[in-house]
Amino acid sequence: MERGSARGRVRRGFRRWFRPLLLVVATAFFVALYQSWIRIPANIAPWGDVELDRPPGWLARMQINSLASDSAACIAALDRSQLRYRRTPVRPIRNGCGLEAAVRPLQSHIRYNRPFDISCGMMAALYWYEAELQRLAQQHLGTSIARIDQLGTYACRNVNSADTGRRSQHATANAIDIAGFRLADGRTISILKDWGRETPQGHFLADARDEACRFFNVVLSPNYNQLHANHFHLDLGGFRMCR
Repeated sequence: MERGSARGRVRRGFRRWFRPLLLVVATAFFVALYQSWIRIPANIAPWGDVELDRPPGWLARMQINSLASDSAACIAALDRSQLRYRRTPVRPIRNGCGLEAAVRPLQSHIRYNRPFDISCGMMAALYWYEAELQRLAQQHLGTSIARIDQLGTYACRNVNSADTGRRSQHATANAIDIAGFRLADGRTISILKDWGRETPQGHFLADARDEACRFFNVVLSPNYNQLHANHFHLDLGGFRMCR
């Protein structure tokens, strides 16, 4: 009985001191963070500026959405990066269509087949996505991507170009449709022709779709429906879907 009583006193003593000790340790940790005695890498913590030239962390999509909702912070993030761009003249939103805080990329990680205007938040997401696409191209194809072929960003239309219904994210340049890629060695990858194939190109596209889901709220591939048989649709709309 004495041995059991001794063990009980030890456990009670441990419980009595554990919470105050944990509080002291946690307080010391957060004070150290506040005083910058502990350095957390960029894009890891939920606070601080988003650094687009540093690798994205596990909060990437949340940080992109935060930039998309704060145009000043978004433009500042683009300005801190090596992206070259110009601001797109504002077209006030009318009848669900228009451009606000949009940009036109001039030089990014990868060039595109034609110029386009896109919302600042989408450009920040694309900038991170392009870097990951280059990594996947080296992994699956042993080369880099020389060009991204896109079908469009801004279009004043409804979802699926329907006569009625809600506006598409394209109506505010908050979306992009990507049809394929040209590689540095001259090869081309087509979503229409290569999606779903057991080839290096097909595996690259599968991983490219999955990687897009880290940065964009909605990612639609040929797996979604026939209307997306020839492209990936990427947007920062208000709901979540990765198909």
